Formats: sequence, structure tokens, C-alpha cells
Amino acid sequence: MEPTESVVREVESTSRSGAIEYEYNANTPASIAVIHAICMLTDVDPVEAPTELGFVLHEHVDPSALDSLLGDGTGDGRTTVSFEIMSEAACAVEISDDGRIIVERSDSSSSNHT
Repeated sequence: MEPTESVVREVESTSRSGAIEYEYNANTPASIAVIHAICMLTDVDPVEAPTELGFVLHEHVDPSALDSLLGDGTGDGRTTVSFEIMSEAACAVEISDDGRIIVERSDSSSSNHT
């Protein structure tokens, strides 16, 4: 069985650099797709994510609840879940029920710009 092709785009952001938009669907639940999106942004293999990135998803959000809230990515975009991961791979995540995941690097934890 071949993995489904995901759509990934770099997102322009005025407040933060380094953002991607990742799309999920019924073949890949939101809880799995968000890990892939974070790994894509940070250039880390998803299998190595807990060690390389210093976190596991369930430390920040309940994966089952995420999948229940967001469904299969065919919603109307009215349901959105946002959270921040504060670890070595600090990032802000926004997942919408219309199949979009936006992940942005959170540089505030690694450097202070004044």
C-alpha cells in the first residue's frame, strides 16, 4: 500500500519566518498529519521525532480528540484547533477541519529579538 500524496506549501508570514501549509484527508488522520507537517518543517524523519524534536504529540494535545474534532479534512473550515509546542522544535500549529494544517516556527523560545 502506497502512502497518499500530501500537498505541502510554504506559507508567507509577516510575523514569523519558516511556515508550511500541509493538507490531510481521510487517508491520514489529523493527529498523524500534524506530526508529518512538523517533521517536514524541521526536516526530521517522523520515526525520529520524539528523540530529535524533544516531544510527543500527546504531551500537547489528545490525538483521539483531535481526530474526533476535525474529522477527515472535508469540513467547512469552521472548526480549528491551535496549540504551541514549546520544545527544541518550538512551533505554533493550527489545524482546520477543511484539511489544512499550518505550522510555523516559534523563534521566541530560542532567541530574543528587541
